[in-house]
Amino acid sequence: MAADVTAQNRVIGRPFKPGESGNPAGRPKGARSKLGEQFCQDVYAKWQEQGERCIDAMIADKPGDFVKLVATMLPKEMNLNVQDHSDMSDEELHERIRNLAAQLSPFLGDGIGNADEGIGIPRGSA
Repeated sequence: MAADVTAQNRVIGRPFKPGESGNPAGRPKGARSKLGEQFCQDVYAKWQEQGERCIDAMIADKPGDFVKLVATMLPKEMNLNVQDHSDMSDEELHERIRNLAAQLSPFLGDGIGNADEGIGIPRGSA
């Protein structure tokens, strides 16, 4: 009979009332987050000291693992907006390319190509 009463009082997914615990002498509030925060601080400090050296060693010793690491850092999803320009004339396409080259030139290393040909422009000439 006692088992029937217990089963009736139990709510699935909420075995304890708010503020109650099945282990009152359990982990103090914030103990896990303090450990995690300290761990992250320690890892970050070591990264500041040795991160670049470790990356260089990984590239030299295990280049495949380095490529995998980089791949995990790339976004999992990419949204591409592809426009059909098949109805544009050659001159319209060249003009579009020249405009894009002018917009991208500040981001290119030392400038690439020739703006008049629509394949990049030298740095500083935009």
